[in-house]
Amino acid sequence: MSFPGIIELALSGRGPSRGFLFDPHRLALPCWGLAAPKAPAVLLTFDRHFDLVAPTAPPARGLDAKALDEHARTRLDERNVDHILAAMECGLISDVIAVARAWPVGAVKQPTWTSSDGVTHRLLTAPTLERLLDDRQALEVITSASDALLDFDLDCFVTPSDADPFTLVPWPRTLIRDFLRPRGSDAFWNSVLERCRALTFAREPNHCGGVVASNRLFEEASHVIFEELLETDLP
Repeated sequence: MSFPGIIELALSGRGPSRGFLFDPHRLALPCWGLAAPKAPAVLLTFDRHFDLVAPTAPPARGLDAKALDEHARTRLDERNVDHILAAMECGLISDVIAVARAWPVGAVKQPTWTSSDGVTHRLLTAPTLERLLDDRQALEVITSASDALLDFDLDCFVTPSDADPFTLVPWPRTLIRDFLRPRGSDAFWNSVLERCRALTFAREPNHCGGVVASNRLFEEASHVIFEELLETDLP
């Protein structure tokens, strides 16, 4: 099954066997549906923004991937900030570990969030993976899960310029590597990748300095994520 604007990858390295590339981050929702975790999965997401806004139009439980795709495109927030809690509402995600730096308007900042069915979900947040590793709860959340999903937004790897906040400065490969694989993170990554069913990767070029700049950044980030972390071929 394929959807417009979503490219599926077959991964043969360490961790997930399926990968999905797309632009608007809310399209992660149907991809998580396609990944079909056995039970609600723990999500590890890297982003510049905490996409933890509660959906005003949450999807119903039991929707197939095609219906989730339509819902994501037509009912979720165009700011791409509510797809994670939407996935909790429809039973795809249990808890989330979010590494990000900016809080969109309306994002849930509490350590838990209760979906409409009364289930309480843990929201573990940190500005860096290195900081997150100091929280033992993060590793406990991963090791207690049967399935995990790994998610990236390319704009995680840009920083607004000090001289002009509207100018985005892309990170070099060395900084991306240090950010994703800080010292002492091997045990954490081993636990994540042992359980990981799918990788989702949002490119969102408008948040990365435009098409040309985002393509260059995607190439740099892909070397670290695909070749070094997942030990598989470049997309």
